[in-house]
Amino acid sequence: MRRMVWTTVGAALIFVGITAAWTQSRLWRGWNGPMWFHHGPICFVARELDLSDTQKSQIRSIWEGERPNVVELVHEFASEQRDMDALTFQDGAPDDGRIRDISARQGATLAKLLAEKERLTGKIYFLVLNAAQRAKADELRKRWNTQLGYVADRIGNKTGRK
Repeated sequence: MRRMVWTTVGAALIFVGITAAWTQSRLWRGWNGPMWFHHGPICFVARELDLSDTQKSQIRSIWEGERPNVVELVHEFASEQRDMDALTFQDGAPDDGRIRDISARQGATLAKLLAEKERLTGKIYFLVLNAAQRAKADELRKRWNTQLGYVADRIGNKTGRK
């Protein structure tokens, strides 16, 4: 059960990250103009790091190069999730052995997605950002990790009450 919860949480985080990256790859979105000026996590990071148009273009190019790898892994994860759904929602009690097998495959796919994310982040960090932006990025990452801890504490406190 614990593995399923963490797998689901991880999948949700990956989905949000990929969705945010995908929306940034589009140059125009209706009357909102370029997505760099739209409100969202990527826009927030771009604004916080004070990225130039050249840097934004470099990041788009890096993302376009990595997109096929990410798309393949997301399709793989989606396929595994369909397998899990078919198993979970079938008549009768689900087979715990098959659930563990599919969960293990999903965990491996999720690990590949996380590794891809870190590789993409590293490329941007070292190839695009200057020293001042790297310092800001480090601070943003620390704040993000603090927020994750805060969320975990809140979840723990919510389940303990009632």
